[in-house]
Amino acid sequence: MEEQEDLNTLTQDQKIDALPPKNTLIFKLLQDLPLKKEEKILEISPTDTEHLSYLFQKAKNISYSGTYFNESAIKEAFFTYEADGNAVELIKTTDNKLDFQDNFFDYCFTANTIYFWPDPLKYLAESYRVLKPEGRMNLAFVEKNFGGDLPWTQLDFTFYEIDEVKSFFKQSGFSNIEVKKMMETVMDQNGKEISKPFIMVSGQK
Repeated sequence: MEEQEDLNTLTQDQKIDALPPKNTLIFKLLQDLPLKKEEKILEISPTDTEHLSYLFQKAKNISYSGTYFNESAIKEAFFTYEADGNAVELIKTTDNKLDFQDNFFDYCFTANTIYFWPDPLKYLAESYRVLKPEGRMNLAFVEKNFGGDLPWTQLDFTFYEIDEVKSFFKQSGFSNIEVKKMMETVMDQNGKEISKPFIMVSGQK
C-alpha cells in the first residue's frame, strides 16, 4: 500500500492530517470509487470540503472539480482550500449544464442532490456527456419511502424510487447499472447516533 501523504491544506500555513473515512453517505460513496493516479473527478454540488482529504488519499495526482448552483459558503470554502499536488476547482453551473468539454472526467459522483434537480434526466445526460468512455457515475440518495415523510423534506424536496433513478440512468445512456443498498451513521439534533438507509446507483458510459 502506498504511503499516505498529508494532502489536505486549509491555508498556506496550516496543514492537517487526512482523516479516516467516516460512516456517512459521502464517505461511503467515495470508498466505492476505485481511483487510479492522475484521474479526473467531478462532484456535483458538494456541500462541504470535509471529504476531500480522504479523496486525495485514494490516488496520487488526481484532479477534482466541484460544481455549485448558487453563491454560498461552499464557494468561499473551496477558494480557501489548497491541496498539495492536486488540482481543485469550483465551477458554477447554469441551465442544467456542466461547463466542461465532452469525454473529460473518469468519474462523476454526487450525494443527496437529486431531490433538488429540476430535471434529473438532463443532469444525468450532462454527466454522461462529460465522462470519458467507460467512465462511471455514482449517485447516492435516500429513497422515497424513507425520506418522503420526514418533516423537514416537505418543501423543495422531490424523492424518487429506485426504479425511477435506474430509468433516468438508462435513458441518459448509461449501461452496467448497479444498485447498492447501504447504511450511514449520523448524529441527530440531540447528539445521538442514528442509522439511515440510502441507495447508491452507478452506471458506466
